[in-house]
Amino acid sequence: MNTVDIKSEFGELFPWHYSPLSKNTNDCPTLGNLEFDYTALKEYVLQQCSKQEVKKSGKGFSHYFENGQVKSKIIEARDEKFKKQFDTWLKSNWTLDNSCYYEFHDEELGDFYQPLLDAYEQKFGHIKHKQLRVFVKEPMTSLGLHADTYGTFCRKHNCEIDDVFRAMTFVEDWQWGHYTLVGNDVCHQYKAGDSFRIKPNVFHCAGNMGFNPQITMNITGVLDADKV
Repeated sequence: MNTVDIKSEFGELFPWHYSPLSKNTNDCPTLGNLEFDYTALKEYVLQQCSKQEVKKSGKGFSHYFENGQVKSKIIEARDEKFKKQFDTWLKSNWTLDNSCYYEFHDEELGDFYQPLLDAYEQKFGHIKHKQLRVFVKEPMTSLGLHADTYGTFCRKHNCEIDDVFRAMTFVEDWQWGHYTLVGNDVCHQYKAGDSFRIKPNVFHCAGNMGFNPQITMNITGVLDADKV
């Protein structure tokens, strides 16, 4: 069984404190509650999940596989940060069976798309280059430990990693078995709409060990004036 010294492996690529016993690290700043009709949003995305095959969706972890094999050209086209993580994921037993999840982008959210953007901008101000994503993880699946590279986003929009704002929002109240870790902080007993900042270089993960789907959402962009 492989073991990984995370600081040694990733410290130079992802500057972070790498101190698991430290407290008050501010790894996961709270952003308050985003008001929305989450019951209707939850019903919509669960209905959409029934229309697709998660392992063949071409999104999430399934994006990097075809016929059960890694798409090497896609991996090679990514930056060094991503390639290093991907190699570690495979060595750590990330598979199509345990690491796939449903993912809905922007206009795929239908009539919910614009109202969600409006809700985020009413709370945080104008967000440039915004990307909206909703994720649905079935029971006994996970989004394993990783740090966001923002490489593709920064190249596309000619910005620096420290310019990127990403807010994670829970689409439902916390349930037993739903686990979310951001740095040294565990998100626990949250309410639908509770939002947190995912900062660059901070390792995080989520897993569903419960009985019901786990639904989260994030928006990524650049704030005109950073309010958080």
